[in-house]
Formats: sequence, structure tokens, C-alpha cells
Amino acid sequence: MIPRVTVILTSTTIREQQLMSSYELLFTGLRINSLLKTNCVLSFACEHGEHDSKGITNTINLRVTWLAKMTINYTVPLVYLTCFLFLFGATLQPAPRIAIYESIVCQQYYGSPGPHDCKVAPVQEELAFLGGIERLSIIIPSILAIPFAALADRYGHSFILAIAMLGVFLEDGWAFLICWFPDVFPIRLIWLHFLFTLMGGGFTVVITLLHVIIADVATPEERTKMFFRGRAAGVGASILGYTAGGLMMKTSLFLPWAIGLATTLLGTLTAAMIPKTVVHENSKSGDEAEGSWGVKSSLEAVRSVAALLLGNIHVLAMLGLVFVCQLGFDSVPTMLTIYISKRFGWTFSDASFLLALEMGMEFVALVLVLPALTSILPALFNKASVFTKDRTLAQWSCGALAIGMLCLGLAPVVGLAVAGIVILALGSGQDSLTRSMATEMVSTGDISVVYSAITMLRAIGGSISGPLSAWLYTVGLKQKGAVWLGLPYLVAGALFVLAVTVLTFVRNSKENDASAADEEAREPLLA
Repeated sequence: MIPRVTVILTSTTIREQQLMSSYELLFTGLRINSLLKTNCVLSFACEHGEHDSKGITNTINLRVTWLAKMTINYTVPLVYLTCFLFLFGATLQPAPRIAIYESIVCQQYYGSPGPHDCKVAPVQEELAFLGGIERLSIIIPSILAIPFAALADRYGHSFILAIAMLGVFLEDGWAFLICWFPDVFPIRLIWLHFLFTLMGGGFTVVITLLHVIIADVATPEERTKMFFRGRAAGVGASILGYTAGGLMMKTSLFLPWAIGLATTLLGTLTAAMIPKTVVHENSKSGDEAEGSWGVKSSLEAVRSVAALLLGNIHVLAMLGLVFVCQLGFDSVPTMLTIYISKRFGWTFSDASFLLALEMGMEFVALVLVLPALTSILPALFNKASVFTKDRTLAQWSCGALAIGMLCLGLAPVVGLAVAGIVILALGSGQDSLTRSMATEMVSTGDISVVYSAITMLRAIGGSISGPLSAWLYTVGLKQKGAVWLGLPYLVAGALFVLAVTVLTFVRNSKENDASAADEEAREPLLA
């Protein structure tokens, strides 16, 4: 009989404490089922026979550097692949969906299927309203991000991630069904798509768990770079998605949408293959956790978040910053194709290539520019903490976003709009940087909850950004002068100026507490 082995993990850093728990190993052949991520010493005891206080115990110390590398080499690529497939499927769809929505709205407005001028104000206003409310409805599943994250901590991040991606597949499939039968279903029934994301929490939970899994296997020094790489994988997928979507639209509007659905389903399968990672700290035992999930657990999770926010003004300011940034940033994908099409007379398929351009520049920034800066900053700020370096880069990123938005909104010619899109790419790291800052501001046991709050606020900000941008665009349509069409981007630029200001005052309370403790420790020595 193969004996059961108890593992005692001695961590080399605080970050690894979340992995302190009992693991089961197969002593024969030294087959290890639970993978660890750190370069640390693994001490385990093989107990023969019944356990008693006088039992003979053999203790063996094993260096597990190779195991740490194997864990990262297996888990992280699967996370990147899942991110790639998910965002490739997601970005194949927006341009054809908008074109299909416009075609249906235009046909209903004129009451006949013949070719019509679909750029008239009534059609464009209804199109903007349709898309705005569609995004606004995402708020409802977004508020479930925190409970689902708590559920993922208990039953496995990859398991809940796969369920959430399946919900996204069904959500997009519902809108596809409505548009496939426009004579049967009213177009506004697409607003019910959020019902399917109640299964798993939808996009919000997907993004949260992808970041949490990376944070679980990354050291603090490597975390920001891994976030950049993960986002680069998503951006690379978006480049291909927007480009392929624009090309396939010339053949069929529904073709890229259908392929996007298939890709999302494939991403669900890769998500299920990611090794199970669970944060055991502050968690109940397995037996107690099973069957305890419900409304009470959800309310407890929400209360814990409220306590965390009320007890740390800097974390609260950080989450407010996240909301403001997303409110401004989401105006780019939400309105760009509609704005460029109306402002410069481009077709939707041609306008979608500008989204691909923005993603291409963002990819370059994430792969080359930002990693280079993270390597240079330590040399420039030798005594600066990880938090300070991330905050400096975040300020630069938000500044670039402010300038890019203003260029895009004020552009009298398409050349200046393209320049604005290029500048926007330099701010693409603000999401990863703010997450890394938040990681430094809270304890290990609160990371999953804070990540959920960040993603939830980003989803809510993006949802509000939809109708807000649509309303600002409608206001611009009613004004004299083409410059007013860029009103959504002018407001977004102002929001990023506000974000730069807020970042100036955000501090890491953990560093402040540590400094205060050092001062108290030195006082007796000085007395």
C-alpha cells in the first residue's frame, strides 16, 4: 500500500504562505500531484502503519526548484493560450455585430429591405442606444464577480473559469440567434444576453481569474511582467481578431461572428485544462466548505470587501481610479467604428482596421516598451519599492491615454486620429500596473477579493461607458460642426487627467505601516 505523505512547506517569501497546506505525494517513485511554484525546501514525512505519538517517521528534505519551473512552464502558457482564444473570439465579433445591428435597424426604419442611407441621424441614434444598453446590462452579472471569486478560491480557479467562459459563449450565441431571425425576434431582445452570464459571472470573472492564476504562480518581481505578457497575448489575439473580422465581413457578416463563437468554446476547453490553484489562506476546511455556499456566503464575501475598503482609504482610492480609467478607456472600442465611419465616411469593415492598428501598437508597447521601462526603472530608482515603480509607470500610462483621447476627439483629419490611436497604445499597461499596485497594498488572503473588485468595477465602468458614450455621441450629432462628434473622447481625456492626479496621492499603506513599526522598534534603542 502506498503511504500517505504529509507536506510541510517552508516558504522563502511571504507570497508563498498562501500555499502552506497539506499535499499528497506518492512516495514510491516520488510522484508529486500538487505542484508548487517556489524555490524552497519541501519537508515531508512518510508514516508506516497507524499513526501514533511513538511512530517511526522518516523525514526527507528535497529541493524543488525543478518542480517550481515545471509548474510555471505548464500553468502560465495555458493561461496565455486561454486568454488568446477568449479575446480572439471576442474581437472577431464587434464589427460584424454592429454592421448587422445597423442593417436590421435601418431595414426596420425604412420598412423595406432595399439599399438605404443608414447613416441618417435616427438610425445612428437607435444604433448607439442599442449598443449602449447592451453594454449597460453587463452590470448585473458583474456584481457577482466577488461571490464567484470566493467560490473559485474553494473549488478551484480553473473550474470556475471554464464555467464563466461557457456562460460567455451562450451570451454571444443568444445575440447571434436573435440577429439570425430578425423577422421573428425584436432586435432589442439582445439585451437579455446577460442572463446567460449569470452562469459563472461572465467576462468579469474570466478576466479576474486569469489574473489571479498568474498572481498565484508569479513572484512579486515577475508579476508585473507576467501581467504584461498575459495582456500581450490578449492584444495579439485582438489584432488578429479585428483584422480577420474586417476581412471576413467582405464575404459574410455572420461568418466572423460564428467563428468567434467556436473559438470561445475552444477557449473553454483550455481553461478546464489549467492546473487547479486554490488559495487556502482564510478558507474553511474542505468538508466545511462543501455545502456551505449560498446567499449567506455571498453576503459574507461582500461584507469582507466592504470592511477592507472602509479600513484602507488608499485601496478605496485605487478602486475609484480603476473605475474612472475604465469609464474613459472603454469609449475607444465602444464608439470607434461608429465615430470613424460617420466622421470620415469610412465603412465599418475599414474602420475596424483602426481597432487592429490600436491593438498592434498596444502589442508593441506591452512586448517591448513597457518591459524595457520596468527593467530601466530599477536602475533609476534603486531604493524605490515595487509599488513606487508601478505607480510611476501608471502615471505615464494615464498621461499617454489623456493625450491620445484628446487627439482622437479633436482630429479634423484621419491622420491625427491615427496619431491619437498610436499614443493611446503607450497607455495600454495601466490595467496591469494598477492590478500590480493593488497586489502590493493588501495581504495575500485579500488578493483574490481585491482582483474581483477591480474587475467588477472595470466591468461596471465599461457598462456605464456604453450608454454614456452613446449619449455624448448623440449630443454631438445634434450640434453644428463635426468636431462635436468626438465629444466622447474629449470627456475620456478629461477623465484620464483626473486619473493622473489621483495617482499622485495614492500610497501603499503596507509600506507606511512597516515604516511605523520600524520607528517603534528603534525607539527603545534610542532611549
